[in-house]
Amino acid sequence: MSFAAYRGELREGHAFLLHARLLLGVVLMVMVTNGLDQGWSSVLLPVHAKENLGGARDLGLLAAVFGGCALLGALLYAAVGHRFRRRVLFTVAFLICGLPRFVVAAVADGTVPLAVTMAAGGLAAGMLNPILTTVMYERVPEQLRSRVTSATTAGVLMTTPLGGLAAGYLVEQAGLAAALLTLGALYFLTTLAPAVFPCWREMDGPVVGDGVPGVSSSGPSRPSPANAATPPRP
Repeated sequence: MSFAAYRGELREGHAFLLHARLLLGVVLMVMVTNGLDQGWSSVLLPVHAKENLGGARDLGLLAAVFGGCALLGALLYAAVGHRFRRRVLFTVAFLICGLPRFVVAAVADGTVPLAVTMAAGGLAAGMLNPILTTVMYERVPEQLRSRVTSATTAGVLMTTPLGGLAAGYLVEQAGLAAALLTLGALYFLTTLAPAVFPCWREMDGPVVGDGVPGVSSSGPSRPSPANAATPPRP
């Protein structure tokens, strides 16, 4: 494939995404939470484990608890997730897996309270990507999925390198507890987006034609940029 053709397809994917209200909102939201998650996992949690818990042993335990419960959450969603409205479940799950761990790490002593919090957070987090993947496959025509997915993946990872830097700076300037509460507050405000902005109601809305809301199946095989598009991974 020539560079010009590659650039054209890349531009088409970005144009499609920029005109999709729901999925653009998803990208912007997850872009922020991915940066905050990076600050948590690469700086805040290791520093907390070193200073207030049992060091590397407890850090590994907490990571394993979160990961194992996330797998369980994904399986749980596969079994019963269809019974719930996506927007409500997505919002509640993101609120559970976000702010609580930051607050518990800042104010509670010992490993057990944080382990319980991260177990609940992992269970909730495991439901997020299945919801987003379902939305993507419903709303992105098959011939555009690879380029739109590329655009969303790049978008949601944009802030990841900055998350660790920001968290490290906050810990150095304000202390661990203040950094935890600051990033936790930002996480909470970000995860309110599905409950605040009307475009998120499209999560439970009907899909027409090739998977793009409002586009007839008799339309062109390559939709114009005025259509809807894809999700990322939290």
